Amino acid sequence: MLSRLAHVSRDAIIYGISGTLARFSGLILLPLYTNFFSREEYGIFQSVTNLGALLLAIGVLGLDGASSILYFAAEDASSKRLICTIWTFTSFLISLPITALLILSAEWLSWVTTGTPQYAHLFRLGVAVLPFSLLLFTSNSILRFMFKARTYALLNLGLTILVSGIVVYLVAVAHWGLEGALWGTLIGSALLTIPAVWAIKDNVAISTLRSGAGPMIRRMLQLGLPLVPASIALWVTNFSSTYFLLQLAGAASAGVFRIGAQLAAILSLAIWAFQLAWGPYGLSIAREPDAPRVYSRVATLFTAGIIGAAVLMSAFAPVMLAILTNRDYSQASSVIGLLSLAAAASGAYYVVSIGMNLAQRTGPVAWTTIAAAIANLVLNLTLIPSWGIVGAGLAALASNLISAILVYVIAQRFYYLPYQPGRLSAIWLVGSSCVAVASIVNVVLNPPLWLSMIMGAALLLFFAGTIFAFRIVTMSEVAVVARAIRYKAGTTFSPKTDSPDDLA
Repeated sequence: MLSRLAHVSRDAIIYGISGTLARFSGLILLPLYTNFFSREEYGIFQSVTNLGALLLAIGVLGLDGASSILYFAAEDASSKRLICTIWTFTSFLISLPITALLILSAEWLSWVTTGTPQYAHLFRLGVAVLPFSLLLFTSNSILRFMFKARTYALLNLGLTILVSGIVVYLVAVAHWGLEGALWGTLIGSALLTIPAVWAIKDNVAISTLRSGAGPMIRRMLQLGLPLVPASIALWVTNFSSTYFLLQLAGAASAGVFRIGAQLAAILSLAIWAFQLAWGPYGLSIAREPDAPRVYSRVATLFTAGIIGAAVLMSAFAPVMLAILTNRDYSQASSVIGLLSLAAAASGAYYVVSIGMNLAQRTGPVAWTTIAAAIANLVLNLTLIPSWGIVGAGLAALASNLISAILVYVIAQRFYYLPYQPGRLSAIWLVGSSCVAVASIVNVVLNPPLWLSMIMGAALLLFFAGTIFAFRIVTMSEVAVVARAIRYKAGTTFSPKTDSPDDLA
C-alpha cells in the first residue's frame, strides 16, 4: 500500500511542476493581466479563453477517456500503437473544419457571448489555437500512457516559458493589449506542437491504420462519444458562470469572478497533477489483488488533502489578492473559498469515477454530468441577479457536488469499491465549516492581512487536528507521501531512478 502511494506521489510532483503550469499558465500571468487590463477587459478575455476550453472538450471526442481504457486493457504493443494513432489523427483532422467554420462565424460568437460583434477579432484568435491545442493534449496524454514523465515535464515547462515570454512581450512591451495575450498563446502552442509530436513518433504510425483498424475505431468511438456531452456538461459547470455574469451583472463582475477562479486554480494545479499521475497508474494496477484497497485509501487521502488546501485558500484569500492583483479585484475574496471547494468536488469526481473506467461503462457519465450542468444553469439564473459573484460561486460548488455524488453512486453499482463514505463525509463537513468561517470573516469584517494569516493558520490546525485525532489519515501515510515528494522534487530531471518500494 505504502509503495503505491509513493509511486503516485512521485509522478504527481512531476506533473505538478510542468503540465499543470502549462494548463494554468494564465495564473502565472495574473499580475500582468490585472495591471494592464481593466476588469471589463479581463472579463472579455476570459470569455474568449473559456470558449477555447469548450472547443477542446468537444474536439477531443471523448477519445482521451476511451484511449486510456483500451490502452491499458491491450496486451500487445501493436494494439497500443494503433490506439494512439487513431486518436492522434482523428482528433486533429476533425479539428480543422471546425476551426475554419468558427473563424468564419467569429462575429456571431462575439455577439452571442458579449452582446456585441466588436470582439470578433479576439474570438478568431481564440479559435485558431484549437488544432495545436488538440495535438499538444493528445501528445501529452500518450506520454503519460508510456509513463514518460520527464519528457512530459520538459515539453510542458517549455510551453509555459515560451507562451509566458511571448505574452509578456506583446502585452507589456509591444502594448498589443488583449490581442497580444491571445497571439502569445497561439504562437507558443504552434511552436511547441513540433517537438510534442516528435516525442510520440514511436507510438504513432499511420501504417497501423491499413488493416484491422475498423473494429478498434468503432470501439473507441463507442466508448468515447458518450463522453462528449459529458465534457460539454463539465464545461458548463465550470465556466458558464462567466457568461451569466457578463449578461446579468456586467463585464466588471465577470472579471472579478474570474480572478477568484484563477486564484482557486492554485488548488486545481495540485488536483490536476494528481489526476495526471493517478489516471494511468490507477488503470495499470486494476488486476492487482490489493487494487480495491488502494483505490479506497487514495480517495480518502486525496479528499483530506484537497479539502485542507481549500481551507487554506479561503483563509489566505485577502493575502493572495494583495500580492497578485490590485484593489479593483479585492471583492474576489468572497468567492475564492467557494470555488476552491468546487475544485475539490471536481477532483473527487475524477477519483470516484475510476469504477466506470474499470467497468468500461462510459455512458452513465454523460447523464450524471448533464444533470449537474442543468443544476448549474438554474442556480446561476436564480442566484446571480441577487447575490452576484457569490451566487455564481455557490452555483459552481453545488453543481460540482451533484456531479461527484451522482457518479459515485452509479460507479459503485457497476464496479463496487470499498470506499470509506463515513470518513469522506467527515472530511467534507469539517472542511466546509472552516471555509465558511473564513469566507464570512474576510467579507464581513475585512480584517487586516496579519489577522487573516493568523486565522488561516488556526483554521488549518483545527482541520488537521480533527483529521488526525479521528485517524482519518495516519502519520505513516503522510510520511511516505512527504518522502516521495522530497525525492521527486530533487530528481525530476535526473536520470537516476529508484523503486517506489525504497520510499515505503
